[in-house]
This record gives sequence, C-alpha cells and structure tokens, in this order.
Amino acid sequence: MGKSFAEGFIQYLKSMEADRGKLATLRKGLIDTQSQSTWPLLSRFINFDKPYQMKVLQTVAGLYAHHPQNTSSGNLGSTCFKLLDEDEKKKMAQGESGPISRNFQYVLAANGEELLPRVRRLGFRSKADEIPINYVQLTKDLLDWQYKKDRIKLAWGKEFWKVSDEAKLNELKSEANADD
Repeated sequence: MGKSFAEGFIQYLKSMEADRGKLATLRKGLIDTQSQSTWPLLSRFINFDKPYQMKVLQTVAGLYAHHPQNTSSGNLGSTCFKLLDEDEKKKMAQGESGPISRNFQYVLAANGEELLPRVRRLGFRSKADEIPINYVQLTKDLLDWQYKKDRIKLAWGKEFWKVSDEAKLNELKSEANADD
C-alpha cells in the first residue's frame, strides 16, 4: 500500500530535521508576511491554485519545524487532552472550562483559514509541555476541514472530552474504596 499525501509530506519534513537553515525557513510559514519564503521548500507539495491547502501545509511545516516531536497515534483532541492539568480536568468534569478547554472550543468554532492560527497556538503549547503531535493526522484533518468539518470535530471532541469518563471512573473508585 502506498503512502498517503500526508505521510509523504511529514516524511519530507522529517528529512529536513538536521538542517537548521531549512527548519528556520519552514518556521516562516507561521508568519503571514514571510510565508512565501517556504515556497521553494514546499513547492513539490503545494498547489498554488489552492490557497487554503497552501496555508495548511505552511502551518503544519512551520509547527513541525518549531516542535518536531511526532507521534503516530491520536489527533488534535488527544493532544489537547494531554495538555490538561489535573485542576482543569476536575473543572471539566463539573462542566466548567479552563484555558486549554476554552482554546480547544475556540478551534472547534473556527471556519476556514481562521482555524490555522488557533491550531498554531495549541501547537506552541504542545511544544512548551513537550507533548508530541500526530502531524500526519493533523495534516489530513486540516486539509479535510472544509469538507468534513463535522466529522473531524466529532473525532477531536471524542478524544478530548474523555476527561469526564476518566473523572467518573475515579469517582467510582473512590466510592468503592470508601466502602471497604
């Protein structure tokens, strides 16, 4: 079975990991006024007639160059779930929100290109907390956002809001221990 477009793209980005100059150029894809600097490196993947696709690939490449910790599992929802601290998990189990859950909901509410800066913010937070990102899945999801947004949102939400299931399980364990 051949590689998907996203797998080939991420493999190409991995091939540049040792070249600090190329990584610096790719990071310019995160800056609107400098994103054209990435064109020579990304031209084999981008379609200049599709501005949204071009911006997605520049965003993913820039995030990868900024934070190359890659994983082969999960999606943006599971990455954001890993960013939650215990306090925010407790708040969420009670129906409240904290900074990560608000940012995540902000991403889910995005339309079109406004999605990309919102995802970028969570990518920067992932680097700060050293949480790996599934760049292949992120690339697929961002490219498909315009056509399969509802399906992607559900998949991300399912991974992110498992906190309430985890909290219920902990509550049941606590009750069981109290009965002993």
